[in-house]
Amino acid sequence: MSDTNWQVRAACRGVDPELFFPEPSDEPLVRHQIAAAKAVCRRCPVREQCLAEALERLPHGIAGGLTEHERRRARAQRERPGERKPRWLRLLEAGSSHTEIAAEYGVSVRTIARWASRQPSDHSVAQGAGRR
Repeated sequence: MSDTNWQVRAACRGVDPELFFPEPSDEPLVRHQIAAAKAVCRRCPVREQCLAEALERLPHGIAGGLTEHERRRARAQRERPGERKPRWLRLLEAGSSHTEIAAEYGVSVRTIARWASRQPSDHSVAQGAGRR
């Protein structure tokens, strides 16, 4: 696992994590939530480290000042041949529980369940495999 000492200096510590994972329901509310999350990121002293980590490990939510769609574009620009699955997905497919993965990533179990539900249907994790 990567060095996470930078996380103790993150501006988002103590902020409700759900702010960084908006639910696509009411579009004006989502835009407001994204703006609020990005405002936290803008004042963060470790934004670069967070973004580097997010580009490697976080498929969803707002991190490092970018939305998941913005990070997807950034990843595509630096895409390497033979790109691997994200670690969280490999762990889930190997039988790790949502609780274990959530603890490693510092997110809620609900967030891991959301990530898993967004996987293509041919992945058993989308049906809840690995959840304990």
